[in-house]
Amino acid sequence: MDTKKWIKMALIDFEEYYKLYFQRDLLNFVGQIPVDGNKHYDRNEFNIQYFFLTPQYKYLEIIPHDRQGLFAVALYWTVLVDQTFYSHYRHSYETFQRKTLYPKFIGNCTAPSLMSSECGHHQHPRKILQAINDTADKGNRFDFEREIFKKYENSKTRENIEYFPILEQARQVIKDEIKDYFENHQPEISWTDFWSKCEQEL
Repeated sequence: MDTKKWIKMALIDFEEYYKLYFQRDLLNFVGQIPVDGNKHYDRNEFNIQYFFLTPQYKYLEIIPHDRQGLFAVALYWTVLVDQTFYSHYRHSYETFQRKTLYPKFIGNCTAPSLMSSECGHHQHPRKILQAINDTADKGNRFDFEREIFKKYENSKTRENIEYFPILEQARQVIKDEIKDYFENHQPEISWTDFWSKCEQEL
């Protein structure tokens, strides 16, 4: 297939996925994760630990395989936008959080206390794209509350998830979404300035 034609198809596919399927896939993905597994946080917070995405666990299988790469890229951009807002516009973050309800991406819960645990620290969203094909990560090490997640451990080998071509093509879709959001919901913030800050985090 002609490269330009493939790129155009990828862009259309991601835009359609992001607008029609991503929210549903995200809710299904998070909805199956035991609430007790995020014990360090309020039960209403939307937290995704690193190992939830790895092949060693079944959580990602709730999403059809042909949408898993799209999901990972959409989640990557969503977390990047959320982290960028918090880092640079913290004074307005409460409004942004209330309107978007974007998830947080954190490390694995590896210890009883929050600050000594990896889940006490937000992870760069590029680790989302690492996690989906990370066959080495063991989740909650030292068997810290492993029983909570044990039934979700995956005994099967998961196919490698391709995402790289989607990642770049999603950029324009997310840029347009950012423009629309700020112009309609928080116009006091320049969407072009915000987008520039997002690009610095890539």
